[in-house]
Amino acid sequence: MLKKVYQKLQLLLPSEPCALCNQPVEGELPLCRHCRASLPNMLSVPLALQQHKAWDRVVVPYHYKTPLAPLIHQLKFGHKLHLARLFGRLMLEHLQQQNIDRPDQILPIPLHNRRLRERGFNQALEIIRGPAKSLGIPLNRHSCERSRATPAQSRLNAAHRKENLKGAFTVHAPLEGAHIAIFDDVITTGTTMEMVAHALKQQGAETIQIWALAYTPPHR
Repeated sequence: MLKKVYQKLQLLLPSEPCALCNQPVEGELPLCRHCRASLPNMLSVPLALQQHKAWDRVVVPYHYKTPLAPLIHQLKFGHKLHLARLFGRLMLEHLQQQNIDRPDQILPIPLHNRRLRERGFNQALEIIRGPAKSLGIPLNRHSCERSRATPAQSRLNAAHRKENLKGAFTVHAPLEGAHIAIFDDVITTGTTMEMVAHALKQQGAETIQIWALAYTPPHR
């Protein structure tokens, strides 16, 4: 009964304006038609990521370009947490359109405790929280720990990324036979995903999918 009342009240409330142009929107997604059409869709995942031996499938809907990139930056560094809901809805739509094997669990890439205290939230967790609930897939928030603080990967070229992340992730729980989707907001070389995938497989994980909202080419 209360749920039905809440749903009716939601229909009476004005929807969020477009996150990009602030104009009124139709439907639940806070993007107008023009701005939605301007999102940098990625038609195919780079072969280097597709053919990587550390995982079985890659799902990435967008390029890390304008107008999406500034919004991701606003979420991470401007504390605009409402944007996580928008990104989650976009990610959910894309996942529902893909013919993917359903994972047993979703693991958001963890932040080191120091970075988490500085930022106040884990953007990967906040983005994927909604899709996980809608798809009915449990979130794995505690098995994997970022046990070593490292400089931001975005500051490094491809050659230094692996060295930067050696031994940075620890998986505590046994995961024998598990099928896990690892999620992050942005993927570049895939080094972070590779290190987490390796740690998961050491604990018995069998199948690994890589999910990210956006892809950006690595620095040379």
